[in-house]
Amino acid sequence: MRRLLLSARQFCTRHPVAVGVTATFLLSLLLRVLYLLGAPDRSWPFSIFFYGDSRFFHTYALDWARDRSPAQPTLPYHPPLFPALLGWLYQLLGEPRGDAFPYKLSLAVLHSATVAFTWAWWRRVLGTAWSLLAAGLFSASFGWLVLSTTYSNEVLYALFLSATCALVLQARSGLAWWAAVLLGAVMGLGSLTRAEHLYLWPFLLAFAAFARDRQVPLKPQLVRWAVAMAVSLAVLAPWSVRNARVIQELNAQAPGLEPLPELTLVTVYGPINFAMANNAQATGGFTPDLVNKLGADGHLDAANPSQRHLLLHGYSEGLRWMAENPGDATRLLLAKLDRWLEGLSLGLGVSNFPSGLRGARPPVDVFIPESHWLKWPLALLLLVGAGLSLRAPHRAFSLFTAVLLHRFLITLAFFGYARGMLALFPALLPLLLLPLQVLASRRPTLSARLPAMASAALLLLWLEAGVRAMSEPRGFSASGTTERTGGKLIQDDWVQIWPKS
Repeated sequence: MRRLLLSARQFCTRHPVAVGVTATFLLSLLLRVLYLLGAPDRSWPFSIFFYGDSRFFHTYALDWARDRSPAQPTLPYHPPLFPALLGWLYQLLGEPRGDAFPYKLSLAVLHSATVAFTWAWWRRVLGTAWSLLAAGLFSASFGWLVLSTTYSNEVLYALFLSATCALVLQARSGLAWWAAVLLGAVMGLGSLTRAEHLYLWPFLLAFAAFARDRQVPLKPQLVRWAVAMAVSLAVLAPWSVRNARVIQELNAQAPGLEPLPELTLVTVYGPINFAMANNAQATGGFTPDLVNKLGADGHLDAANPSQRHLLLHGYSEGLRWMAENPGDATRLLLAKLDRWLEGLSLGLGVSNFPSGLRGARPPVDVFIPESHWLKWPLALLLLVGAGLSLRAPHRAFSLFTAVLLHRFLITLAFFGYARGMLALFPALLPLLLLPLQVLASRRPTLSARLPAMASAALLLLWLEAGVRAMSEPRGFSASGTTERTGGKLIQDDWVQIWPKS
């Protein structure tokens, strides 16, 4: 036994990264399995705490798995990669037969791998102890327990954002050719998952200029960054060609209307989403009222003249309203930021400690707890971390500030989503921990002990999840808008949620 322990210790000493990645993956997956086993919705194709676009993803995935094209050309409104992944799972595991647990478990495996991979490169900026704490927080985040075990494209996007950050950090001392090609591929795939990822390029270039090693020749680096962007466009090319073909057909079906532009790299939703997000009926979150009142039963119809106008001129319509109503526009921008910051109000573990499980699920967004005080101290930490990242000793963290700024501007322009904050976790957690790391570094003994004690305390969340998994699933009540005929709860609208006593 002693020899076995000695061998294990030697293996851990020789291969610390491999051991850390394996342990992080297994612990993250264990918590997700326990969460699913204790959840009353484990067999549903969506979660009590997140409905989102699950119905669309399921329908698209079925068509993809059956190699079936739509009878009519449909506008490229959603990025295709996540529903295609779900369709591949349907092919591999068989189509759903009333139980979504195998697919949810598969997504949990994917996200656990993302947590482990992210920890591996976090070590370079946070150090081993603080990166382990960050990985524990990523694993135990209630918001991510929800998103990683349901049909959510954030579960795939987090992987590509993490890979983007890892590659760009490595490029501080010069972008290698292989890294340029890989970065381009990751950026392209990330854009096919969340279209706004494509607009991260200017922020990455700004970071590269701000943090680059001045001893590295500039001209070869510019060429390699150009190659990376070209590769990302090459990844988007097949989908763009498909989009052009679909839009040609749609334009031919309505020759009397102003034609839609055929060059669409990922989706057409930019202008119409901007108009929906910036008008007198907008609330800060997803509000489709502007489109609903234009007919077609609220469905997007390129042959509808009013909707076609927004598909083409949504940006000008939204900007015109903002210019004519500066006071209302300012209040709307603040409402968007408040909704986005709600992502910080989500706590830890299967009980969402300390925020609790009483709250609401906004349209196309994740659950927001009724108690949301947690977001304010975390928002302050985030601002301090962003400020520290601009100082020379912590310049590597400025990449995460650039990613945060990108999402901040996207939120101001479009909708405020709590899940939009959760999607940033690979960049968010280092910024949150940086002020604590700097503060603890003033006392060397505390610097080592604080992250270790915090990580050990997090393990109590695994214990709680195990107890919950061995008990009867926790029941929940819900209320909200119901259908006029069937009386069923409208899942796409606001839904109030609370645990049964």
